[in-house]
Amino acid sequence: MKLASMLVGRRRALSVLVPSLLLLSACGSSSAPDTSGNAALPPQNPASLDSQIRGDILSSSLRGCDFLDPSYCQFPWPSNALTRPDAGTDTGLRLDLRLAGMPMNIALLPVNPAEWNQDDGFSPGQMILSHVPDLDLDRSRAAPVTDIEASLEPDAPILIVDAETLQRHPIWVEFDQSGTAATPACGLVGDLGSLIGDATGPLGPLLGAVGAGCSAALGPVFNVLGQLLDRTGLLPNSAFKIDPPALIIRPGINFTEGRRYIVAMRNLVDAGGAPLPARPHFRVFRDNHASDLDAVNDRRAAMEDIFARLGQHGVARESLYLAWDFTVRSKRNLAGRSLHMRDRALEILGDAAPDFEIDSVEDFDDGATIRRIEGRFTVPNFLNLPDGLCDNLPLLSDLVDYCAGVEALLGAIEGTGVPPLEQIGGVAGDALGLLLRDIGQLPLSRLNYGLPRGEFPQINPLQPEQEYRFQCEIPRTAVGSFDDPQTWVRPAAATLYGHGLLGAKGEVGGSSTARLRELNFMHCAIDWIGMSTRDVPMTLIILLELGQFRSLSDRLQQGIINWHFMGRLMKHPDGLVSSPAFQTADGRPVFEPDRLFYDGNSQGGILSAPVVATSPDIERASFGVPGMNYSTLLRRSVDFDLYGIFMYAAYPNSFDQSFLFSLISNLWERGENTGYINDLRNQDGYAGLGAPTPDKEILMHVAFGDHQVADVSAEVMNRSMAASVHLPGAEPGRHTNVNPYWGMPAAVDGDNGSVMVVWDIGPLDNPFNAGTPPSPTRNIPPRIGQDPHGNPRRELSSGIQRYDFLVGQRFTNVCGPRPCFAREYVSEAVASGASGNALPLVRAPGPAWARAGTSVPLLSVAADPDLDALTAQWQVVAGANCVADLIDADQPGARLQLAENCSGDVQLEVRVDDGRGGQATHRTTVIVE
Repeated sequence: MKLASMLVGRRRALSVLVPSLLLLSACGSSSAPDTSGNAALPPQNPASLDSQIRGDILSSSLRGCDFLDPSYCQFPWPSNALTRPDAGTDTGLRLDLRLAGMPMNIALLPVNPAEWNQDDGFSPGQMILSHVPDLDLDRSRAAPVTDIEASLEPDAPILIVDAETLQRHPIWVEFDQSGTAATPACGLVGDLGSLIGDATGPLGPLLGAVGAGCSAALGPVFNVLGQLLDRTGLLPNSAFKIDPPALIIRPGINFTEGRRYIVAMRNLVDAGGAPLPARPHFRVFRDNHASDLDAVNDRRAAMEDIFARLGQHGVARESLYLAWDFTVRSKRNLAGRSLHMRDRALEILGDAAPDFEIDSVEDFDDGATIRRIEGRFTVPNFLNLPDGLCDNLPLLSDLVDYCAGVEALLGAIEGTGVPPLEQIGGVAGDALGLLLRDIGQLPLSRLNYGLPRGEFPQINPLQPEQEYRFQCEIPRTAVGSFDDPQTWVRPAAATLYGHGLLGAKGEVGGSSTARLRELNFMHCAIDWIGMSTRDVPMTLIILLELGQFRSLSDRLQQGIINWHFMGRLMKHPDGLVSSPAFQTADGRPVFEPDRLFYDGNSQGGILSAPVVATSPDIERASFGVPGMNYSTLLRRSVDFDLYGIFMYAAYPNSFDQSFLFSLISNLWERGENTGYINDLRNQDGYAGLGAPTPDKEILMHVAFGDHQVADVSAEVMNRSMAASVHLPGAEPGRHTNVNPYWGMPAAVDGDNGSVMVVWDIGPLDNPFNAGTPPSPTRNIPPRIGQDPHGNPRRELSSGIQRYDFLVGQRFTNVCGPRPCFAREYVSEAVASGASGNALPLVRAPGPAWARAGTSVPLLSVAADPDLDALTAQWQVVAGANCVADLIDADQPGARLQLAENCSGDVQLEVRVDDGRGGQATHRTTVIVE
């Protein structure tokens, strides 16, 4: 018996299955199937099914659909049936989506598939779609999100197999339960009622009631009309058609680039346990029915190959309800564009630093930031249009005072007294203002491929450079004064910061970076173009017409280059460190440029892997509340509620929505984690595609039950990059999974590799906070309890762990043999003392440089897993001859008075005590000049 068979058979007795075994199946074989002679081919069945399938096949041929699943043009999705041969690609394929088969919005505009047809395969994180009428997933025993391991069982009813190795791939299966399908006519009435609300007395509730009645009375009528229009081809997949929920299959670990996979469904049953018969569109192949249809006979060889490989895997042909195959795009097609742009941009830069200018310097008397610096830097431009007229065409803004009139316009809107208009001014005012200031985004800028179109983006010859703005926060821990040439300096750690959802660089000065600024990190940020505040108007336009989605993806890829140049600006000796704004009065730098880190939260943790994986300068990074794969994230996030209104109004059909979420992810992943996570820690994966980059290691901080970024996507992300996890990740019974954090090895204190740590604020209505339940096991957002999304980054122990991982290049277990808790929550066992006393933690960043005869503040940050109150005590360990006094030695922040006429190193130690016998110490150094 194979090791994999033993492991899967005992899976519920195992606490973890190491990543190297993830892809091994219960009964798989690594040998290639013998399809010669069609040994498994049953005798030809003379009974023809042509009369049952001819109409659907004709319609499919005209529209470019796959007729295997007649429920929807593009089902089953993804499928090699929707590709064409192309010897010029790494996979030998090219997508072949037809305009006639693409979804249309309510304005009857079909999604233009041209950009997708540049792909040589499908996504490594592809959301797989089909429709099986009357299917009962529970009775069929399909693997749910709570038991991904079940998909590896020998008798799993829905499975995916690597066509080359015949190894099983872990998946979960679910129905779309987002419940957003609606007819536009009824939906618009209801939306109008919600918008008006109480503004005009009873009219708002009246419209709401009319909308509800419309859905109940006219919804079925619209649906029949939609079905008729769809079947006749007069208006295929019209907005009137109400589809049932799609069947969704998701990978529990990313698929491998360039590989072919087979999807199989077998032994499916309905709610009563009755077997579901396969449709004739599939039976014509499975049962080898005779056919006079060219579309059937031309596909037989491909289907026989699928049956043969499944037979080698132990799947009986006669048990199949449906089977098909798809190919994952190549690494070149996925990441090659960003790598080419990076190498071209850095080639132009050469050994120099990017050009930059300092626009403003603001000093603060208190707070975590002592100085805020804003400026501009120049980046090679691969976009076809300026990224904002006022930024890149200053002559225009000087001649025409266009931008200055925006505030007056918004003020006029806000002063109308009409609630909807006031809402526009209050909620979307910033976005409207940015739209008007940066009108260059109205045309939806895209990457420039030249004419005729080349394989990779090219620098725009009409505007080869663009300026982008940056903001840096120098922490108060880094320097005593910018005016006193005798001041002490403790050079801060140079760190790029990635902002949150559709946010902006200004977030770098907020609470998200506070813990690391306390530990002497200097963060610099830029707007993440493509998904920044200035992109909100563009985003809303795209949601109404998803054929424009290329613009978002293209801008994200330009954004990757912007981050590389910002990073180089922080590391280069002629970059920021050369500017007086980043120096003391006598020219000493206040940050350390030799090493560069990345830190990002939320969206900054979702878009982070493309930057880190392709960066020549970053080796270690912290991803806060991260995830990947927007086809998984969006419908599981409360953040999509507002944006979903636009998309669902434009595309009201359930099948359309599911397909479009999956479709746009194929472009999106060129700028988000899905497309890069497989190779984030495997830099050899990009060999031959671009200049080599250093090895990377990542620390992921996940919020249990996150309302904004589904924690299940972070788990898939962690498996995909073969990282470890802090265990236990949750209290017993807290996680809904049969085997929580399956497929991830336990993190080891002191290791230097990548780790995921889950932070939990506790169950609902616990004694310490409102708590949160586990994430829903359906594709809907969590809406109950306290959203824990912002809590991991705020924990003192979280800051210490990130400090150790980035600066110390090691993983520190800051929670002991228990889960990591947040928001002042501790388990009952901890609160009662039954779990024992966990040791406290303390860190004292350094070293600091100071002049003899001056004083230096000593910095320490401490945390206790049991939330015990801590006392602190400083002492001099070495160099006492340079110490005149140690002031406030019993405080976390003491002050060292240096003796006159002395040089050398003073080593100090801080000790914290929890009052129950638990102690921790840390040493730092002051170098006396």
